[in-house]
Amino acid sequence: QAEIPRCGRYDPRRSGRRDVKRIRSVSCPPCPLHSLYQPIVELKSGRIIGYEALSRGTGKLRLPVDLFRDSYERGYTLGLDFRCLRTAFQILPRLGKNRLLFVNVEPLTLTQLARKQRDIRFLRKLAVDRHQIVFELTEGMKTRDFPLIKRGVSFLRGLGFRFAVDDVSGIGSKFLKLLSLRPDFVKIDISFVKGIAKNRFQQSFVRRLVRLGRQNGTLLVAEGVEEKRDL
Repeated sequence: QAEIPRCGRYDPRRSGRRDVKRIRSVSCPPCPLHSLYQPIVELKSGRIIGYEALSRGTGKLRLPVDLFRDSYERGYTLGLDFRCLRTAFQILPRLGKNRLLFVNVEPLTLTQLARKQRDIRFLRKLAVDRHQIVFELTEGMKTRDFPLIKRGVSFLRGLGFRFAVDDVSGIGSKFLKLLSLRPDFVKIDISFVKGIAKNRFQQSFVRRLVRLGRQNGTLLVAEGVEEKRDL
């Protein structure tokens, strides 16, 4: 099976607070969007338990790293993030009752939800068990924004949704803060999964994450498992 290209992420730290001030200047992305769906397989049973929605644009803005870079520069990040969510949710009628849908959410979007609880009518109206939807917090969170992130996570959980930490590639203070929110899932970055069969450092890192997950009641998802020996 060909590997689906992994979503890139744009780190908003370089853009600063001006992004928040310009957030309403452009309301939506300048190109059509669609979603690809990467299956997530349970290790023990081998069954598909859900899918991760991977947003795609067109042309020069095909990959998320380019889409979100443009959105932060031009001030339409909230509009883009909500469009990505609506596009990803199109699979819900065909998802099945016992399968999960993982969707990405930008830190900026989460902090805005916490501040204003804005634009969430479409979330309230979803005709699906909300427990099936897992919001993944992408990298780029600023430590000073953690209180707002915490409020945003509590807000989404109050609506019945689940929460995941995406692309974990280190166990530092930022990750431990997010772990204190008791995420339902932690996703191990692909860089620590590919080639793990031959790399003792990667094995040690993943073992530590497994221990932390068990202590915290958090399930782990390994990204990019393509080789049987890595499995």
